[in-house]
Amino acid sequence: MEIALHIENLYVNYGQTPALSGVCLDVLDKEFLGIIGPNGGGKTTLLKAILGLVPVSSGKILVYGEEAHTRGIRIGYVPQYSFVDRRFPISVTEAVLTAMLKDVLRPGFRYSRQQKELAREYLRQVGLEQLAERQISQLSGGEFQRMFIARALAVKPRVILLDEPTASVDPHFKEDFYELLEKLNQDMTIIMVSHDLLAISAKVKRIACINRGIVYHGKAELSENVIKKMYNCPVDLIAHGVPHRVLGEHDQEGGCRH
Repeated sequence: MEIALHIENLYVNYGQTPALSGVCLDVLDKEFLGIIGPNGGGKTTLLKAILGLVPVSSGKILVYGEEAHTRGIRIGYVPQYSFVDRRFPISVTEAVLTAMLKDVLRPGFRYSRQQKELAREYLRQVGLEQLAERQISQLSGGEFQRMFIARALAVKPRVILLDEPTASVDPHFKEDFYELLEKLNQDMTIIMVSHDLLAISAKVKRIACINRGIVYHGKAELSENVIKKMYNCPVDLIAHGVPHRVLGEHDQEGGCRH
């Protein structure tokens, strides 16, 4: 099967502080990968490195065999909810249209009719067509995240990266949101960062546990030993009704082979 994302011996530093050390990871085409790990473990940094938003100290990142920043490699991105200013005076449709911009806006610039129709189609795909002209400040948390998925779709991606997309939203939205991702996963590769360990293990196909390096990469089955290694402390697994499996510790999969 085709490899969507290949990361080899990736190192990222913030000044003298290592954020990622020797990360190796292969993600297959149309895989749904969940990335979990402690705060400060490098999850968001990994997404930003794939997007070219942070400098890489050393290593290789390939998306479908090409450098991630190569022209024509299309990656959709849904940032953390808390990092977006919802007060910006823009409509839902306009927010999606901004993903289609290739150059700085010129005086008198107008979006084409085709672009507007495409924006509405992406909103239809995420169930927001009725809110197309609403201001983004009027959206609920769940609607706001759906809008950002529509915006990510506007670049016609082969890969979508999501950073904590279900944080600060109600439980009902989460179930609908995962159903939407499952549908999108039929046509594209999805990589999602989450803190919701047990819920994500029930939804994704595979998991990568990151704490500056890869602690575990494999089936979506979390063991107590893996979680201890990831958080550097004893952890009790409490289901709260969420389906999950607790198995023996796995060997790392998908890492660098020597």
